[in-house]
Amino acid sequence: MEAIAEHDFQAGSNDELSFRRGNTLKVLNKDEDPHWYKAELDGVEGFIPSNYIRMTECNWYLGKITRNDAEVLLKKPNVRDGHFLVRQCESSPGEFSISVRFQDSVQHFKVLRDQNGKYYLWAVKFNSLNELVSYHRTASVSRTHTILLSDMNVETRFVQALFDFNPQESGELAFKRGDVISLINKDDPNWWEGQLNNRRGIFPSNYVCPYNSTRSNTNIAPGFTVAN
Repeated sequence: MEAIAEHDFQAGSNDELSFRRGNTLKVLNKDEDPHWYKAELDGVEGFIPSNYIRMTECNWYLGKITRNDAEVLLKKPNVRDGHFLVRQCESSPGEFSISVRFQDSVQHFKVLRDQNGKYYLWAVKFNSLNELVSYHRTASVSRTHTILLSDMNVETRFVQALFDFNPQESGELAFKRGDVISLINKDDPNWWEGQLNNRRGIFPSNYVCPYNSTRSNTNIAPGFTVAN
């Protein structure tokens, strides 16, 4: 993923990353702390303040969604061949996988990185995940089948937790702030049904917002309705 720096930032510790306004940064992880993302610039990695940057649009990135939850989503009846998402690799934290629908199954491709930090699936290498995804919209991600990446409307199928939620009764779904939840049913305006990490249950709708909404980074107190 890529982000554009909107302000200069001077690192205050060894694990932070300095940058200048206008720099394009590779965002490696934005799911652990909503205020500090792990990023890379010119081959150097470090943490950056999230309010100093603007993420480039990438609705295909679902973060810490599990392989199983990715398959559940991509096997839904209205999902077509080529619909995909990018997620954090469960077996290798800090790395990425592409999950893509093809025929009646879901295929998974691990995104590799070389010693220079470039991303690739096969031979062609890219400076960012955004460039890799763009390329594979017209060039197959598979060497055995023709599978071209195409977008699905993830905002209607996913929500992101604004706050931690600890269930009070059985059948409720626990989650942490920042978790991305697969939305199953929202017939009840106050309690929606979703799935997270192979667990299914209901949760209060005012604890979440549409995935990739800018409201996920705001300080909103529980009790205010923010999801549609």
